[in-house]
Amino acid sequence: MSRYTQVCFSLIVIVALAGCRPPEPTHLSMEVLSGQPHLVTGGNALVQVTTSVPASQSLILSINGAVVPTVFTDTGSIDTELFPELYGYRTLLKGLNEGSNIVQISEGSHSAQLTLVNYPITGPVISGPHQQPYFCLNQLSPSRNGDKRRFAIGNGEFLDDTPLDEFCTLPTRTDYVYRSTEVEQNFQPLADITARPSDLATTVNSEGIELPFIVRIETGTINRAIYQIAVLHDPLKPTSSFEGWNERLLYSFGGGCEPGYFQGAGTAGVLRESALGLGYAIASSSLNVGAQGGCNDVISAETAMMVKEHFIENYGEPRYTIGNGGSGGAMQQLLIAGAYPGILDGIIPGMTFSDAITYMTDSQECSLLLRNFVNDPARQLSDDVKASIGGWPNWYLCNESLGSRPDRVSPYGCSAEIPVAARYDALNNPDGVRCSIYDGMKNVFGEKLFDEINSERAFAISPHDNVGVQYGLQALNAGLIDATLFLDLNQQIGGWDIDFKPITQRVEGHDDAIRIAYETGRVTNGLAGLSRVPVIDDRPYLDHEGNFHASVYSFTTRARLERDNGHADNYVIRRHSASLSLADENLALMDQWLAAIRADRSNTDMLQKIVQARPENLQDDCFTETGERIVEKAVYDRASLFKPEGNNSQGSQCNSLYPPHAGLRLVAGGPLSNDVLKCELKPIDPDDYTVEFSAAEKSRLADIFPMGVCDWEKPGLYQSSNQTWLSFGPSPVNQYQSGTR
Repeated sequence: MSRYTQVCFSLIVIVALAGCRPPEPTHLSMEVLSGQPHLVTGGNALVQVTTSVPASQSLILSINGAVVPTVFTDTGSIDTELFPELYGYRTLLKGLNEGSNIVQISEGSHSAQLTLVNYPITGPVISGPHQQPYFCLNQLSPSRNGDKRRFAIGNGEFLDDTPLDEFCTLPTRTDYVYRSTEVEQNFQPLADITARPSDLATTVNSEGIELPFIVRIETGTINRAIYQIAVLHDPLKPTSSFEGWNERLLYSFGGGCEPGYFQGAGTAGVLRESALGLGYAIASSSLNVGAQGGCNDVISAETAMMVKEHFIENYGEPRYTIGNGGSGGAMQQLLIAGAYPGILDGIIPGMTFSDAITYMTDSQECSLLLRNFVNDPARQLSDDVKASIGGWPNWYLCNESLGSRPDRVSPYGCSAEIPVAARYDALNNPDGVRCSIYDGMKNVFGEKLFDEINSERAFAISPHDNVGVQYGLQALNAGLIDATLFLDLNQQIGGWDIDFKPITQRVEGHDDAIRIAYETGRVTNGLAGLSRVPVIDDRPYLDHEGNFHASVYSFTTRARLERDNGHADNYVIRRHSASLSLADENLALMDQWLAAIRADRSNTDMLQKIVQARPENLQDDCFTETGERIVEKAVYDRASLFKPEGNNSQGSQCNSLYPPHAGLRLVAGGPLSNDVLKCELKPIDPDDYTVEFSAAEKSRLADIFPMGVCDWEKPGLYQSSNQTWLSFGPSPVNQYQSGTR
């Protein structure tokens, strides 16, 4: 398994014995296996001692000066170039104090020390002060049909939702399910763990071991989230050894995009039969579901870090951890891998969005600004003309698929789970919960007073900006809209205020919010963490249905890697119809890829190592409706977007089957990377237009854009790569303060 790489946490002491030089140096070192030493949680930590002493009985461990009786697990001899005969011993430290702890390992007169900083299992660690208010499972509003929201364990039972404390802590429980030999049945509850049902199936894991197909499900709370861990295990055998586990961890992330404020009533799913049958352990939590607060990717990362730590301490150290999930689950994987590298060693995003902020720019400009303008009956615009302004396959995508979705940048877009009485209203409940994704991440973006709305309560600042954007520019140049519509659109499209109410002027993003979005990794880029992880982008094609999960976002994501690294060879795009699943094949390919990376012990640059390790049969490809595979590089040809052949002037078979489309900012001339939050401006240039404006139209264009228009050849304002492993508190290590570490 790859270690968290940002902090060196091994301490090596080489001591020469007094009075003589021994033939071999004495070696004693200690490292944390379950996480980073300054980010320990829950009072426990799995550590490994490496020593030249081939007997653990001579090792003495102390915590904060007190000797602790310790049972070590022998991990066998370790071969290194520097020390050819070393021995490894592991132990789980328990009962660490909150705050700093000095751990010392001694053998005779030699010792090594390690400082561990421990935080409560309830959090927070790096995400800043807890969101308040926060609604526990038993406090959530009922579902639409009036039913109480309950957490289904997976065995037909529901979790007891009575919290043990103010942090929504619920009792940890263990349950077992089994796979029946009856093909049509799902997992069945194993009510009597001492019995073996007559219809109990068997499975053969990836290591070739045949086992009864019985799955252990652990359910509990970490970081105020409900987590679950599922793994093959025979309940008649001790949990000190999970013989069916193949030493791989699959971490599931769920879709949606909500700011948080509540515990949630489900995870992204841990009962994936095919993966469990191969021996994978699967973990997830309610705060790794975008629709339950996972759109705050810092909290999602923090929670995944803590759940993984718990897993390592209780199940063992995985060779590697693979992220999996679609839509909002894809956002989380990309953002976590980019800003907190090492939590996930490989990722398999599906229905990819590059990140929340740039996606919300597209969706909210459509749902609020464009629809209000083009749907005016007096304009008598056809659906084809409306769709051309965004380069969409049809008008349904903007008008219905995006238009009917909650406004995630609006303080009024609260999840249904949040009690209505607790929600913000500028007039009736000004102190209520503001549900914009930025208010949910106020620890990251910061707040300020907006006196025109509320002079007493600060709101989170926003990076959204559309100054200088020429909506419909490429549609104008392609002859799909005329100059009058182009000018009317850009004159009247307007913007929104901090409460997401339409305003006549363009919206100006807050400079600090724009800078913070880039610096902290809330907008993904090709550098930082995403240059250190293999990616398989699983793209079921939905464009033709007018589904907002548009295939262009696979191309925008990869364009960022290509721009920043000169290539995107660690990023593979696989396109197919929605009826075809590549989930199991992608998991097998990622396993091969990570195994090859792990086997490479060279000092090669990590990105190059990833590229060299990619399986030969893993290439950009697509699949026909009948399942025929076509291997070809995925290309996006924006120059031919509005031509009769569509996005396929290069003769791509895959683009013929699955033509990618665009979005408002791309049709406005923005880069394929789609990550300019606020553009640099330039004077209006007649050469940018294929139409000849009249004198009156030129004057009007100048009035619409008095400061100039977007210069898309330049990076956006404050655009940069992000820092990694930033803390927003309480951890002081690498803490982000006003735009600096």
